[in-house]
Amino acid sequence: MALEQVEAVLFDMGGTLVDYPLPSRPALAVRCVRGAISFLVRPEAELLPPAARLPSPEVAHGRRRRAGPETALAHRAAIALRRVIRAVSGHTLPQMAEACLRPIVIEGRAYGDTLTTLRALVERGYRLGLISNTPWGTPDYLWEQQAEKFGLAGLLQVRLFSSDVGVRKPDPRIFLEALRRLGVPPERALFVGDAPVEDIGGAAGVGMRTALVVRGGRFPDACRHPPDLRVSGLQELLDHLPRAAREKS
Repeated sequence: MALEQVEAVLFDMGGTLVDYPLPSRPALAVRCVRGAISFLVRPEAELLPPAARLPSPEVAHGRRRRAGPETALAHRAAIALRRVIRAVSGHTLPQMAEACLRPIVIEGRAYGDTLTTLRALVERGYRLGLISNTPWGTPDYLWEQQAEKFGLAGLLQVRLFSSDVGVRKPDPRIFLEALRRLGVPPERALFVGDAPVEDIGGAAGVGMRTALVVRGGRFPDACRHPPDLRVSGLQELLDHLPRAAREKS
């Protein structure tokens, strides 16, 4: 399928650009809780390597987004949780969130076709962006450093995380904000993700074209929000995106 009018390509992160091997939800919860408990009771020398370098409390406070009436309830709850954690343990929520994430992100790896595909799209004149849901309370700078770790930061002009915006995919506001920052209208953008509802449904809801990444037959053929394109890997996108629309004119 040709996508002649596309000028920008935006991606989901986990499951699309980066592989985070995740166990079942109960096992995942146990792993996160253990990480947090270890952070509180074990000597620092026995802990896993940090997931990210945390900024000073002053810098973190300056970057923190204030909650307003439009902010999602879960995000407002996370802001309230910051105060509780700090009062009870003396640690900040970013410190606790980083500790919870260590057992998960330590195993993360960029997919083999991620960097080659992004570089090829940049060379063909596309603007690239990232829209990613993150666990509530997990600051955006933790995930920014993941993007740097995997070599994504220099290729993605806009990187937007739900913890920064205060809403999560499929909320249309996070898609529209990323498009605004890229300077591209929805009808000239393609969103690539692995989640039929959050990625495909959310992007299609604001008028974007969509591509569903189906690795290992994760999803059935019938989706509530049929994508414009199905690919088994990112490399296949290059067959449909020869050059950006503005490069052709």
